[in-house]
Amino acid sequence: MTTSDIHLLHDVLNELQFQNSDISHSLVNQFTYVKKLNTAVKIDTEAIANLSNIMKDKMIQSHEKFQQVTRDMLWLNITLFGQSKLHTAIRQLEFTLFQLVQQIDDLFNIIQCAMHGRLSIKLVNPTVLQNILRNVMLRLPEGYELIAGTNIENIHLYYDMTAVSIVANTHCINLLLHIPLKSANRHFTLR
Repeated sequence: MTTSDIHLLHDVLNELQFQNSDISHSLVNQFTYVKKLNTAVKIDTEAIANLSNIMKDKMIQSHEKFQQVTRDMLWLNITLFGQSKLHTAIRQLEFTLFQLVQQIDDLFNIIQCAMHGRLSIKLVNPTVLQNILRNVMLRLPEGYELIAGTNIENIHLYYDMTAVSIVANTHCINLLLHIPLKSANRHFTLR
C-alpha cells in the first residue's frame, strides 16, 4: 500500500467514527427525550402497547382482505374471459345454424317451385342455364333451334317457358326441363 492509500483509509475510518458518534449522540438525545417526556406527561406504556397491537392486527386483517379481494378479482377476470370466449362460440354457432336454416328454407322453396312446374333462378342461375342450352343446341338435329336462342339477354324467357318435372330417389333429385323448340314450320317441346 502506498502512503496515499493509507491516508485515504485513515480518512474513511475517521469519518465512520464521526458518523458513529453522531448516531450514538442522537440516540442518547432521543432516549433522554423519551425519558423526560415519560416523566413529565406520564404516558401509559401499556395503553400504547395495546393500541400498537390493535393497529398491527387491523393492518394484518386489512392486508388479508386486500389479498382476498385481489384473488376474487383475478377469478372474476378469468371467469369473464372464459365466458366471453364461450359467448363468442355460442354466437358463431347460432349464426351458422341460422345460415343452415336459411339454406334449407331456400331449398324447400326451390323444390316447391319445381313441383309446380316452374324453374327457379336460385336453382339454375342464368349463366348455368345458358351453358345447358348451348349444350342442347349442339345436339339438336338440323332444322331445329331453341325458341329464344342462347344469348344471355334472352335467357330470362326460358324461366317462364320451361316446364320442370322432378324425379327423385333416396340418393338424388333429378330435374327434367321441358324446353320449347322451333323449326321452320312447327314448334316442338324438347324433353
